[in-house]
Formats: sequence, structure tokens, C-alpha cells
Amino acid sequence: MQYITIILISVCIVVVLYAIISKSKRKIKILIKDEELDKLVNKMPENVNIAKTILKKLGNNKTSIEEVENTKTSLYIAITDKITIGNIKDTFIRIQTIAHECIHSIQNRKLLLFNFIYSNIYLIYYIAIIILTITGIIQNYMLHIVIYTLLSFVYYLVRSILEIDAMERAKYVAKEYLEENNLCTKEECDKIINKYQEINEVGIPASNYAIFVETLVKIIIYCIIVLIIGK
Repeated sequence: MQYITIILISVCIVVVLYAIISKSKRKIKILIKDEELDKLVNKMPENVNIAKTILKKLGNNKTSIEEVENTKTSLYIAITDKITIGNIKDTFIRIQTIAHECIHSIQNRKLLLFNFIYSNIYLIYYIAIIILTITGIIQNYMLHIVIYTLLSFVYYLVRSILEIDAMERAKYVAKEYLEENNLCTKEECDKIINKYQEINEVGIPASNYAIFVETLVKIIIYCIIVLIIGK
């Protein structure tokens, strides 16, 4: 009964948060569609050049940059100290996106490495307890649910700290980049930054909810496996 209770409570939370996330995604899709701003930002330097300029401004001359055409995802890989820029040439949000990844590169190095290593251990532990539970080696299921929940809290906390910091600072870094390089008028710059702010107001909470939902879904899956094994 206790596993069913955990599943029901978790599912209710996931459903509510997923509804909020879905609504946020729809709103963001509307916010990022702005032909006027797309045309304006499209005339600006290439993504790699933007990244190099921002990194230099942030005092970072070590991080490598790569542009990848076959994905829309941009990310910073702490273990290799590398920024990968996705195919975001045709959208005005590319400056804030690049600024976001550049900020990740100057965050606390120990915390970044901890996040990378911990995230992998966290995933391996989850896979391990599932395999050991299915094979009957693990018998105290609730103990591992408690341990995994505690590990999830640390995972969520570290990811949130890094992401919120990068998302909030990216707008200001993008603004400074536009102004210092005279890439647009003050009015045009204000339009871009105001739109970034609108996106952040929706995107930052949604991003945190998504991380939380990710952890809850894993707990739900494990509890379902426990119920099946228990039978």
C-alpha cells in the first residue's frame, strides 16, 4: 500500500507540473516567433564569433567552441570545457542562448565538475537498483526509495543553482554584448532584451519544474517495478 501511495502522490504532482510545463512551452513557442527581431539578429555576427566575443568579455580564453548543424540543442560540457552551439542561426534568441552557455563556462569549476560526476553516478545508481531489484538481490525496497529521493534532492538542487544562475545572467550579458559592439540601436536593443525577459519569466520556472518531474518519474517507475516484483 505504501508504494501505491507514493505512486499516486507522485503522479498527481507530475500531472500538475506537466500541465504547467506544457502551457509554458506553448507560450515560449509564441514568444520566440518574432520575424522583426529574427531579421535584426540574423544580420549580426555568426554564432561562433558571438561566443568568442562573450567569452573574452567574461575573461575566459580557454573554453573551446563548436557549432553543430544537426541539432537545435546548445550546451556546455564541463568535463571537456567545451561549448557546443546548435543550429540556432535563424532565431533572435541565439544571443541569449550563447550567453547562457558562456556563463556556464565561468561558473564555479568545482560545482560544475561535481554536477557532471554526480549526475552520472546518480543515473548509474538508478539503473543498478532497478537491475538488482528485478534480479531479487535488493529486498529492502523502501530503503532505496528513500536513498534515491535524497540523491534526487541533491541532483535537483545543484542543477537548479547552475541553470537559474545562467538563465538570469544571460539577459544582462546579451544586453552588454549588443551595446558594446554597437550592433543595434538602443530601441532595438530594448526590444530584444524585453523579449528575453518575457521568455525567462516563463522559461526559468518551467526549467526547474522539468528537472523535478524527471526525478519523480524515475521514482514512479521504480515503485511500479517493486509492485510487480512483489507480486
